[in-house]
Amino acid sequence: MATREIPAARLLFLYKVVALVFVLPFALYNFRIVSFWSLITVLMVNALLNALAFYLYLRAISLSPLSVTVPMLSFSPVFLLFTSRLILGQKVDLTGILGIVLITVGSYLLNLRDVRRGPFVPILALLKEPGPRYMLTVAFIWSITANLDRIGVGLSDPFVWVALMNVGVISFVMPVALRSGSGPVRWRFPIAMGVADGIGAVLQMFAITLAPVPHVIAIKRTSILLSSIVGLLVFREGRWAERFSGALAMAVGAVLVILSIARG
Repeated sequence: MATREIPAARLLFLYKVVALVFVLPFALYNFRIVSFWSLITVLMVNALLNALAFYLYLRAISLSPLSVTVPMLSFSPVFLLFTSRLILGQKVDLTGILGIVLITVGSYLLNLRDVRRGPFVPILALLKEPGPRYMLTVAFIWSITANLDRIGVGLSDPFVWVALMNVGVISFVMPVALRSGSGPVRWRFPIAMGVADGIGAVLQMFAITLAPVPHVIAIKRTSILLSSIVGLLVFREGRWAERFSGALAMAVGAVLVILSIARG
């Protein structure tokens, strides 16, 4: 709804500003930096990658239908199995791997706009449409930035890192946002999105200090279940039968991931 009234780049800029304002008092109270230059380096790389990911995201949904682009984001937890081991040295046991794969499959199915067209439509679209390829690149980039978040939190504090990341993204997005138009803004959307983004980001940063990054991001993906339920009940999107397989796979996967974390 918000993107219908506010250009995407401008909306991102506004709600990131709100998120920064929301988190900043907590960041100042908990201010801690272990290594300034190391933190700045990780911050710049992470903010640049996130800005690139957002640009590719916009390109993807502008070039191809959502039904073949959005499902590609489901593969980020699988990418994390490799990037987390390479960047952080974090390993996931067989139970955790199976749980992550099930969550990925369930997330993929729930993201499909029309299952009746076939579950492999987005995969096949990779061969002939640029949108899915861009979105798959976004999923891979986010599998890198999630690990950089873990490093950034270790060099500072969850509140401090979230505040700094908002500053970084705002800086990269500002030039595009300023060119995307002006005029009055209905602030209810940026405020609601900014507060939710700030709370969600801080909780995620605390979570990645307690469990392996692939586990955390896989569990985060289960939020799609709620979106699917809202879509069914409020917007009448899809059918219960079409959504059940994806929801079941995600639920079983989440249980396996939790068991893996508990045993670790």
